[in-house]
Amino acid sequence: MVQLSRTRFSTPICFFALLFSALAAGMLQAATDSLANAALANAVTKKPVSLYDQLWGVPVLYEAKKGFLTRFQLYGILQIQDAQGWSDHGNFGSRDRPQDSRWGDFEVRRMRLGFKSKWLDGKGRLDGLIDINPDFNQFYGRINILFFEYAFSDALTMGFGKHQAYFALERTTSSRETLTIERTLLTDMLWTSWYTGVWASGKAGKFQWKLAGYAGDDEREFTNFRGGALIQGGLGYDLKEATGLDRASIVFDYQKATAGTSVKGNTFEGPAAPYLFESAMSVNSSWEKGPWGFYTDILHGHGRGSQGDVSGILLMPAFYATEKLQFVGRYQFALGENDGLRLSSRYDRLAPNITDGGHGGQYHGFYLGANYYLYGHKLKLMNGLEFVTLSGGGHGGSYNGWTWSSAIRMYF
Repeated sequence: MVQLSRTRFSTPICFFALLFSALAAGMLQAATDSLANAALANAVTKKPVSLYDQLWGVPVLYEAKKGFLTRFQLYGILQIQDAQGWSDHGNFGSRDRPQDSRWGDFEVRRMRLGFKSKWLDGKGRLDGLIDINPDFNQFYGRINILFFEYAFSDALTMGFGKHQAYFALERTTSSRETLTIERTLLTDMLWTSWYTGVWASGKAGKFQWKLAGYAGDDEREFTNFRGGALIQGGLGYDLKEATGLDRASIVFDYQKATAGTSVKGNTFEGPAAPYLFESAMSVNSSWEKGPWGFYTDILHGHGRGSQGDVSGILLMPAFYATEKLQFVGRYQFALGENDGLRLSSRYDRLAPNITDGGHGGQYHGFYLGANYYLYGHKLKLMNGLEFVTLSGGGHGGSYNGWTWSSAIRMYF
């Protein structure tokens, strides 16, 4: 595959053009409806709101029950974390991440800004979000998402634009709502990126389905149609009534990528990195009752070229000890052919004396964490301790390490 160079843009022209268009379109309706909406709001008796409710209500710039534009709000995400690691190959931590991704020794895991909006009596959705560089030397990093969706009915919602290519349990769950500070090794290995494409989803009885097709070039803005292609499909079944639980579902996800599909264009400098797997599958489930939750995922990836096949399992119990305090456990196990596994680049691979580039054939990970929800997932504190071990592989690579992480995560 011929690798293509990336162009570095200084401003997200398309993104802000749509943002300003959305604002302008809402101005006229907002001007004519504001008095009526205010009167209606005052007439409705509401329970007292908390300080958090008031603060998180500030970004909502416009809201109406019906109309061409029914809601417009600013949208932001900030996630900051600190990690300290100890291993048989030396110590490491978030302080060892690139300087332009940190504030001092603290890693700015995600910082994004944009808007969310509802249109056409609330059936249409237009969202946009950009990544912001933590060092602010160049404010704009990339367009994270910019898409439009329309819900024709419960059975059919269609959308187009730039979107995350959702796959498997942890990647289908937004980073805003994950129960652990980082996702599992195999989930990240099989994930692709944010792409330009079209998709559809819906429900039929107790079945839920989704289908998506993306241009497979991971670009700063939108596709240039010079890369590969990515196809995804999913089918799930709701078991809530059958089990008597508060939530119960099982989902099968499938992903197919052509040889030209690229991933991880974090800096968009130099050639794109090829996606290493021809196909991937996931069978995941979610089970919740009262304060208890249990989540599972069985994953498999069919490697391309020298990349070996990988398989693994994720088991994650969770329990609310109080209304705000939640304990989370997680076990992950993975196997990789031909040194097909590799330690996470987030922290473990920062250990100074890693052998065989962090590759290996068998992986175990044990995580125990506690989350404190100040305002649900919109503002929470997270702590977690993880032990991972990697062994096997054709070149004798091995690793045993502990990582303690703390994080504050918020979004509005």
